[in-house]
Amino acid sequence: MNLQTEPNSTEEIILEALKHGDKNRGQLFDLIGKKYTVLVQALQHLKDKELIESYFVPSAKISVLTYRLRPEN
Repeated sequence: MNLQTEPNSTEEIILEALKHGDKNRGQLFDLIGKKYTVLVQALQHLKDKELIESYFVPSAKISVLTYRLRPEN
């Protein structure tokens, strides 16, 4: 896996967090401490690089968009 991210970048923080389990956007937002738009752009960039994937977790009232590391092939 070739990350090519800046040290302590938003993407690096996200990848490190997802090594410890799946996280939703709210959890990741709390971790990065930056604007929501920065988070959304970083998540999309990681998805485009096929490093992470998203899925919906159903709950009582809504489904929660959640992220996880993609399995290595």
